[in-house]
Parts: sequence; structure tokens; C-alpha cells
Amino acid sequence: MENRLFILTNSAGSIPQKILEIESLNIDYIKNYMVEKNWIVEAYTYDDFFDNFNDLKNNIYGSYFIYASSQYPEYYSSIEDVLLFISDLGGILIPKFSHFRAHENKFYQEFIKNTLDIKTPQSILFNSSEDIKSKIDDLTYPIVAKLSNGFGSNGVQLIHSKKEAENYINNNLTDVVKPRKNIIKYRKKIKEYEGKHPLKVGKLIFQEFIAGVENDWKILIFGDKLFYLKRYFRKNDFRASGSGNFDGSETPCEELMKFAMNVKEKLDTPWVSLDIIQKDNEFFLIEYQCVHFGLYTAINSIAHFEHNDNKFIKIDEKINIDKIFAEELHRYISEIKE
Repeated sequence: MENRLFILTNSAGSIPQKILEIESLNIDYIKNYMVEKNWIVEAYTYDDFFDNFNDLKNNIYGSYFIYASSQYPEYYSSIEDVLLFISDLGGILIPKFSHFRAHENKFYQEFIKNTLDIKTPQSILFNSSEDIKSKIDDLTYPIVAKLSNGFGSNGVQLIHSKKEAENYINNNLTDVVKPRKNIIKYRKKIKEYEGKHPLKVGKLIFQEFIAGVENDWKILIFGDKLFYLKRYFRKNDFRASGSGNFDGSETPCEELMKFAMNVKEKLDTPWVSLDIIQKDNEFFLIEYQCVHFGLYTAINSIAHFEHNDNKFIKIDEKINIDKIFAEELHRYISEIKE
């Protein structure tokens, strides 16, 4: 079988992966690198892929695909349909479909972390108001409440009481019976659903609050290369994402780096972005992304670590992020093919 790689981009011909939504990886660099390694490489926008599907479908089985994702739910949904169909036809997604599904999906991530035995704050998942109400009296406060979707710390809130929890639920779940001007008809409709169907639905996560921590670590890993950024929490807050209070000069301890590498290996991915907190000598993975994560930590780094023979060696140099992506893509595919 021929070595064939498809690169699927958004309509602008981009795989947004740098600091802003509009900044792309260098598609030409990756394509040329793989061609030099004797790969047949075809790049298509999703629109072009649709238009040429009849001609391309016989080449999907056994071929490899890297792809663009999106933070916009409607666009993400259409991409999801395409990638699922490619998987069904025997295409090999990099990263795999489950990691695409976990993109900005904290609900789904909890299943993955649990299944792979990755240490994380204890979490309770809810998809209806009835489910939450049956457990709300047993919660220990304070507790971190999260929406399933949303990037950064959007929708993340520290809940201190049952009342705050109830307000969070009411504000962030969707009413099955939509409010209407005619109160009598509205109440009648509620009565029809009550006890037979959830009245409010959605995806929420209530997560154990790890007290006494002032920062997290943003860790980016590409193959054996580990990039790091210490992120202090916002003032009078418990969130680091978006704080702007970063420290790239302090290096993580070796045990944290071992934890991060172990997480990457368990996820079976060529590259990953990890949010990790440390409490005393314990490490907890808060969230991860394998697609569409920002590269600020790597692009602005002046040093990183390389993991060889179970040792971490510090390398003091700037890097070419497109070169690292291309190299790790080729290495990862080569290992799959062996």
C-alpha cells in the first residue's frame, strides 16, 4: 500500500494551531517534509474534500489524515461528521477520533482520564437537573463547576454552597419545555413532562477543589520534547487560564515532567497540551487537548526539555514549531506502520 497522507484544512487552507484562531501551521512545510520522506501528500479544504469525495473515497482506507478542528460548535459539528465517516472507511486519523471528540469537551475527557487511570481531581458528571438534584446534598463545598464546552476558563466557577450550585445549574442547563407567555399552558406542559423526562438538560462537571495551590503548569509535548510555562492564578481567583501572569523562567520538577510524559503515553498521541497542578508531591491533570491547542508556550520558549533514556535534558534554544510538528508526525506514523 502506498504511503499516503491527507491534510484537511478549513476553508482558508489553514490548520489553526498557533496563538490566534487565524494563525495556521505551515501546511507547505509539513507537506514538503513528508514528500521528502517518500509520502504522497494531498491537501484539501473540507469543502474541496466534499466536492471531490467520489474520486477520493477509494484512497481513504489505510491512508493517514491530519486535520483542522474549530472552537465554533456548528463548524466543529460538520468536521466531526467528516472525520467519523473517514474512520468508518478505514482512514487513520492523527490524533485519533477520540481526541478530536475530546476537543473542548470536558465531559468526554473525564471518561478518557478515568479509563486510562490518569490522576485527576475527582469529578461528578451530570446531564440533567434531576440527576444533579438527587446528588446535590452529598456534595462537599467548595467545588469547581464547569461547562463541558468552552475554552480557557469560560464557564468555570467555584461554588461555595448548595444555593450557588442550584443557581449554576439553572443558569447553565437548557430548558426542555421552553418558557411561554401563557403561564397556564406552560405549567400544563411542565406537568406533562414532570417525572417522565428531564426538565433541564446539558453537560456539567462538578470537580473536586484542590486547595492551597497558587499556579498550574501548561505543558506542551511533541514526541520527546517538553515545553513548559508556569501560570499563576488570577488575583483572588483559582483560575490560571487568561490570567496573563506567566513565568517561563521557572522549570517544572522532574517528577512533574515524568507525570506529563506518562499522560502523553497513555493518551497515545503525537502531541498534546496539558494543564497540570501540583499539590505537595501529587500531580493532577486538569484538562488536555490534542488538537487545536495554542502554541504560545512552545513558540515563545527559549528552552525546553528532551526526554531520552528516562532523563530530561534541558535544551537552551528557540525552536521551529512547524519543523517539530512535521518531524513528530513522521515519527509517530512510522511507529504505527512498524
